[in-house]
Amino acid sequence: MIDIEDRIENAVKKYHFISSIHFKLFNEEEQRIFFEKKQLINLKKKEVLFEQDTYSRGLYVVKSGRIKIQQLNFDGSNQILFIYSQGDIFGYRNLITSERNNVSAIALEPAEIELIPADTFMFLLKTSNTLNQQLLRAVSDEFTVLTNRINIFAQRGIKERLSLALLLLNKKYTAPHATEYFSEIKLSRKDLADYVGTSIENMVRTIQFFKQKKLIKTIGKSIVITHPENLLILSGIYY
Repeated sequence: MIDIEDRIENAVKKYHFISSIHFKLFNEEEQRIFFEKKQLINLKKKEVLFEQDTYSRGLYVVKSGRIKIQQLNFDGSNQILFIYSQGDIFGYRNLITSERNNVSAIALEPAEIELIPADTFMFLLKTSNTLNQQLLRAVSDEFTVLTNRINIFAQRGIKERLSLALLLLNKKYTAPHATEYFSEIKLSRKDLADYVGTSIENMVRTIQFFKQKKLIKTIGKSIVITHPENLLILSGIYY
């Protein structure tokens, strides 16, 4: 019998984007270039790594902490598209296309970011088949996940969207090698509303409803999933 953790993994995988580069797959020379050229960036909570409508400085790798990728809408609101955690990479699409960033990257908490400068990245892109293959897969996966999320977020109500969001965020807030599957989701109500695509008022009311139904509990400003199976069913992606 498949347990609830496996059912959640199977259900949310097409909405969960894993962006990483497996550096061990590169040859010795390519690894040397990566590690010699990378730069360490330390960010404070709420510090901006890069802003929308600017050019990317290079490829970013999250060493620790979490980064939100958000886009400014025409009405002045923000939409959080992705939240990146340890091991995730980003910034490559705009390097490949030479276009300005259409999103901003902001630290949700103190974070360490490794920057592979743009010239180093472009050199390896031209010479490394391994990098090309990994990036091709990353770009394809990112597009698929965004399409799936847009589709479900456009058709579902706030309760369904928040249910899916919490299941996805739980993966982002689970530490590597953690023994407990469900972790504290330490995201402000404003950021959670921007991630789900609703107002803060709607978010607060829906969180209260979830608490009354024993789907979650709150520890200060953090959220912990307490009844994952019912949350999965409520999300509408259970099958």
